[in-house]
Amino acid sequence: MKSFFFSVAIALVNIISISCPGQSKPTLFSPGQLKEDLNYLRQLITTVHVNPNSELSPAQYDQLFDDITASLQDSTSATEFLKKVRPAIAYLSDEHAQINLKPELLDARYSNDSFYLPFTLKKEGNNYRIDQCLGAAAAGYSGQAISSINGVTVDKLVQACALSTTGFPFQRTATALRQFGYLYPWASPTLNNSFIIRTTARQTIELPGIGRKDWETWLASQFGVSSCAERLSYTRYGNIGYINACSFDVKATGKYCLDSIKAQVDHLFKEVQTDGVTKLVIDVSHNEGGSTAVGDYLISYVYHQPYLDYQVNWKRSDEYLKLLRSWGFDNATYAEAPVGKVLHFPSEEVVPEQVPYPFKGKTFVVIGPPTFSSAMNFATLIKDNHMATLIGQTPVNGHPTGFGEMFYTNLPHTQIFVRFGVKEHIRPAGKMTDNLLRPDIVLTDKQMSDVNRLLQQVK
Repeated sequence: MKSFFFSVAIALVNIISISCPGQSKPTLFSPGQLKEDLNYLRQLITTVHVNPNSELSPAQYDQLFDDITASLQDSTSATEFLKKVRPAIAYLSDEHAQINLKPELLDARYSNDSFYLPFTLKKEGNNYRIDQCLGAAAAGYSGQAISSINGVTVDKLVQACALSTTGFPFQRTATALRQFGYLYPWASPTLNNSFIIRTTARQTIELPGIGRKDWETWLASQFGVSSCAERLSYTRYGNIGYINACSFDVKATGKYCLDSIKAQVDHLFKEVQTDGVTKLVIDVSHNEGGSTAVGDYLISYVYHQPYLDYQVNWKRSDEYLKLLRSWGFDNATYAEAPVGKVLHFPSEEVVPEQVPYPFKGKTFVVIGPPTFSSAMNFATLIKDNHMATLIGQTPVNGHPTGFGEMFYTNLPHTQIFVRFGVKEHIRPAGKMTDNLLRPDIVLTDKQMSDVNRLLQQVK
């Protein structure tokens, strides 16, 4: 009997072939080619990822791959193969991981046909309710509790959508609800242009599908990157200085290279010192990351004692060593370690840099749902070393302990892109069951809605 996780991952994602007049047929790969790609993916997960068993035991992973192998009986496209193997990456609990195809390699019908449901979901108790609606046809159905779509229970569809994403289990489920209609074609047993939706009150709703571009336009409007003109900016509000650190992104050269950003930070803190403010707010609530060096340099300005850095586990593999050397880097300790060994680096004491305009007042750091990656690392160092008061809301996507430093490659035949972490970064306070960064002072949506309301909470 197939395991439960496989029945969700595979049984729901085998699609029925649909001929689309006017569209070129996708390239098909033989079962032998697909099995070679699958075996390569299996090897990478086993030998390169730093901790592939966050969720599944080795035996469960073996079962997952064996069941996928057994399903590869006929030639199929890279897109349909991707639907089968996405869960193998989802189960890594790696929020930086990716497995996808370039848009031009996807089956054309995924770009050109209306296979996407026009709504998101929210869960209330045991009920799944239509939340936000896209397009006129769906408008007015928000709040309806639904039980099935085209004969498949919503619970199974949400689970399958979650396995088409990456991250921790609760994170994947949140994404599945927030992007339900967009992920639906990756979870449905069939591809359709219209949908029969049954409500829990046994009513029937019929809706037409929408296109991928409609969804991507909506997603960009809802979850797009911060629109701030500068990565870092400073404004004075009475005796409070406010630094909006909306990105830690760094480029190799030009205005946003690390040296230029450090010079900008120096300039900002010179203004802070000139203004004589007694409180400083650094806002990373919309910061999705970039370079940890930017956060480290900000810490040098607000904290002037040695502090503990992250612990690191690093998996030794020939594949990542080859990738490192292709970038022009080498690491003797890593290179000399036996293949498969996980090198552990305990928390080291960091001495902050000497900076020209150190701030000596009280500091607050603002976090929010979008805080991610190196911005999460920055806020976690602040929290665990008691450098400043953390205010705001718990990040949704970022987590204090997680995977980083990416290995990436393409599967040889289908050219599916695969990316995941070779390092596990463990917060200075150590691993916790509750792997969330919680603020010292929790703020409401209204309090975080604009800077003036936010600063009223700074005491």
